[in-house]
Amino acid sequence: MRGYIDMASRCKKPASYPADCASMLKPCQEAAAEASKNVTRGDWECHQKTVSEGLGCCSWLVVEPAPKDFIENFVGGQDFWANKIRVKYKKTEPKHIAYCDTFKKLMTELMPYVKEYHMTGVTFNPKGGDVKAYAGALAPPPPKAAAPAAAAPAPKAASGGGGLGDLKAALGGMSTSGLKKVTKDMQTWRAEYKKDGEIPATPKKGPVAKAAVKKPTVVKGPPLVEFQQRGMKWFVENQTKEQGVITIEMDPKDGAKHTVYVCHCVEATIDIKGKCKSVAVDGCQKCNVLFDSAISSLEVVNSKSMKCQARGIVPSVAIDKTDGILTYLAKETVDITQFVTSKSSDMQISFPNSEGDMVEAPIPEQFVHKASLASNDKAHVSSDVSDLYSH
Repeated sequence: MRGYIDMASRCKKPASYPADCASMLKPCQEAAAEASKNVTRGDWECHQKTVSEGLGCCSWLVVEPAPKDFIENFVGGQDFWANKIRVKYKKTEPKHIAYCDTFKKLMTELMPYVKEYHMTGVTFNPKGGDVKAYAGALAPPPPKAAAPAAAAPAPKAASGGGGLGDLKAALGGMSTSGLKKVTKDMQTWRAEYKKDGEIPATPKKGPVAKAAVKKPTVVKGPPLVEFQQRGMKWFVENQTKEQGVITIEMDPKDGAKHTVYVCHCVEATIDIKGKCKSVAVDGCQKCNVLFDSAISSLEVVNSKSMKCQARGIVPSVAIDKTDGILTYLAKETVDITQFVTSKSSDMQISFPNSEGDMVEAPIPEQFVHKASLASNDKAHVSSDVSDLYSH
């Protein structure tokens, strides 16, 4: 990655981009392929998959026009595996949690750098040389003839703060002193940019733009987690990501009689431990709902962008008026669980195959209907799944 950015700071953007830069991308591509190849099953599988998934963000180097958003997608991808580590070691080994947090910080701290200096793609030097003539910046300089051997200086202690400091240490001490600073007059998308021999125009003073403020997550009321004896029901309402993971422990004796009702939550994570009667989700957005087992069913209504996971058995899943839902099923419930859907879209089911790897399949939304007369001369309509889902 360093060599590629160094090349961009010294060279003009080639006409055949990014094909002419393929050789500079090769080290990143080989590292990502090696990480994916070395994933093995066992205690470290999720750790390896976290890194393998996260390394995909290195392709931002050839993404236009929004490389920052591209990186952000991989942050969520690595979190899928990192969250499994967090759940497993939350109460036993904090160092595993620190591992997940540090790796995520490497990616999140890369985003503001890309936004500042490479907003619409890697910034090339319009006054630079030709890429093909660029002598590989990654290759170390040849040693000087007859130079006396000198003791290598002691390496500096790595910073314990994580983030970009750890990334620099992991790069093996490669210096960034050879990189040229890309000033504003070199960035073609800025008003300060000037061509050779051209005097830059003085930017006109205008009203100071207010910093964009991210809209806060809006819920319909105060957060609530409450059990009501009447009706034997848990109420989880108006939760957001600011509340962290909401954990509900089912009573070993009476938990199988309890229903969990989750409503009006936004970007929240609800984890239900133990067996319950049923789980109902109503009016939620971008939430993660995890539970061990449900005797009756999982119901999702009037929701958007949901993720639900059954770690044990659930006989039935009902989805109504929901746009976007991914349901994870455990191996023991795949052959048992039935899905009933209506007025919903973008529905996916994920479950392990015979080798333990997760596979994914869509729930059909398109059907072919045929009208006919039944034997008793009454109207009859037959329906088949569209050929769209047969490939």
